Amino acid sequence: MHVEKYTKSAVGHLLRHYNRTANHISNQDICADKTKFNYNLCKREESDLSYYKKRISQVKCQNRADVKALCDWIITLPKKDFTKEQEQLFFQSAYNFFAERYGEKNMVSAWVHKDEAGQPHLHFCFIPVAIDKKKGIEKVSAKEVLTRRELQTIHKDMARYMEHIFGYDIGILNGTTIGGNKSITELKLQDSQKELTRRVSEISSLKQIKHQSISELANTIKQKPSLISDVSKAINIALGNQNEPTQHLHHEEGLKSR
Repeated sequence: MHVEKYTKSAVGHLLRHYNRTANHISNQDICADKTKFNYNLCKREESDLSYYKKRISQVKCQNRADVKALCDWIITLPKKDFTKEQEQLFFQSAYNFFAERYGEKNMVSAWVHKDEAGQPHLHFCFIPVAIDKKKGIEKVSAKEVLTRRELQTIHKDMARYMEHIFGYDIGILNGTTIGGNKSITELKLQDSQKELTRRVSEISSLKQIKHQSISELANTIKQKPSLISDVSKAINIALGNQNEPTQHLHHEEGLKSR
């Protein structure tokens, strides 16, 4: 469960991506055969983009290119043995939770995607509308809606809400969410760091066995069975079937430093 914030210039493309009407979909994880199973919990007669334009015109929004005029909470179905009905209940409940929290009139779309790799997930898109305390009018302000406190408490609030709906803890809080909200970029960086650690460990293992005799190697593998996988990688490298780990390491170090 994490949130992303976007400027006006990105809204049109994003909404077309969510409803799968974009001419070119770059996400390679999307399976076109499963797109028919996607559905929008936000049911209106007008299109998502038309409603967005209408609602944004009703509130004060600064005419600056950097103003975040659309926010998207992405919540993934926990890896539980849910029935079809329970899955639908989960997403409908998440929709109700966010709609109450940010105002149903500010929500733009709520697409459930079932055509991507991994677990089904919900994109709850809304305009971050706050009340201008001086003028008493509605204004667009992601900073005032998605405050630090909001990001620190929303996961626990969602967990309690879902526990009330289902009658038991369904696993909203985990190692990622319990520490607070993370953006997509942060999550990808976290994955890159894990992969970097794995590569360093792999290289260390290869160096460990480099000058060992057969008997020494057998004893080492006995103490550390995971080395068998690294030996297999070493053989593939020697045969030219796989790039050397150090090449990947250099690439990932570059990603980390960007």
